[in-house]
Amino acid sequence: MNPFRKFERNNIRSQTLTNGGYMPFVFSSDGQVITANTVNADNALKNSDIFAVINRIASDISACTFRVNEPFKQLLDNPNNLVNSYNFWQSVVSQLCLAGNCYVVITRDNQGVPTRLEQIPIDQVTITLEDSSKDITYTVNYNDERGTTKIKSANMLHFRLFVSGQVSTKYVGVSPLDSLVRELNLQDYSNKMSISMLKNAIAPSYTLTVPEGILGPDAKDKIRAEFEKANAGDNSGKAIVLDQGLQINPLQIDPDVAKLLSNVTFSQTQIAKAFGISDSYLNGQGDEQSSVSMMRSLFIDSLNPYMKAIESELTMKLGQPVNLDIESAVDIDNSDLIDKLVSLAGKSAVLSGTQIRQILSDKEVYDPTILASNPPVESPGGGEKDENNGN
Repeated sequence: MNPFRKFERNNIRSQTLTNGGYMPFVFSSDGQVITANTVNADNALKNSDIFAVINRIASDISACTFRVNEPFKQLLDNPNNLVNSYNFWQSVVSQLCLAGNCYVVITRDNQGVPTRLEQIPIDQVTITLEDSSKDITYTVNYNDERGTTKIKSANMLHFRLFVSGQVSTKYVGVSPLDSLVRELNLQDYSNKMSISMLKNAIAPSYTLTVPEGILGPDAKDKIRAEFEKANAGDNSGKAIVLDQGLQINPLQIDPDVAKLLSNVTFSQTQIAKAFGISDSYLNGQGDEQSSVSMMRSLFIDSLNPYMKAIESELTMKLGQPVNLDIESAVDIDNSDLIDKLVSLAGKSAVLSGTQIRQILSDKEVYDPTILASNPPVESPGGGEKDENNGN
């Protein structure tokens, strides 16, 4: 009998992991307490650049169509009775962008079929890695009559944006906001200074000099007060009258600092880079050398990491291949699809009329009954023609 076996068994302990929350958190690793400083999500959404990026990503992905077999499509299209599908997935993607993680509880019926999805706020979730890393248990505090419940990983959709593999983030995602601490601080300071400059644009700060005079604190305060009284309020903007015993000079801001304050595109570019999209979606200025189709293609590519994070987790937990159709979000009127089909059905036809109709039906571009009422017929030459117009 191994006398150390009991000691070895007791040395294997469950670990509590960080939930990936966007508020500063503290976790224990090898007996050490480590504090992670992150960007506060509430403040982040008050930043117009961050809001624009997250809103664009979340809105476009939530507008995508799920490609999956029933009954799972019904579940994803109608997650629960509290919120519509679009806003549900918009909230999921938004939280994924803000925190790098998002938690959604799966409710199943007696046969194990998923029937309901419920998103859980990050600060209500505690993650525990079980002994020998066999599984992950999620402890959810519902803050209602359901109390606190432990949920196995099979019934928790844990969407992760970026898993670095580090000790503290081995099983949780990392938010792009974590990389923007310095940039956002710089932007915040720049904005505050710009506001201060605008407030004092009409009446900037001055230095008042009394030639060859040595004044005490009381005398300085009196001269300052009299000058402000004579040139503030209703007198603001009027001509300044001085006697020979006083000189006035406006304070000048360093040209390099002024240049930095006006260069807001720096922070915009850094924010866009962190989220992996083009900064043209922030500053409203597209690349003059890029066509609309090229910019659209680049934007679709930039959404891929967010889409894969959702598709992969759903496929794993539902046991069925799940795909997001981005075309349904970016090609709203199906004009791009129709143009492609027209080109493929040209003189050197790649697709037959029947195949094109099937594609249009699958994409729900037209009602299948309308397409079926006017089927293509074989022409004498072996091709297909429309039986109404003979083309």
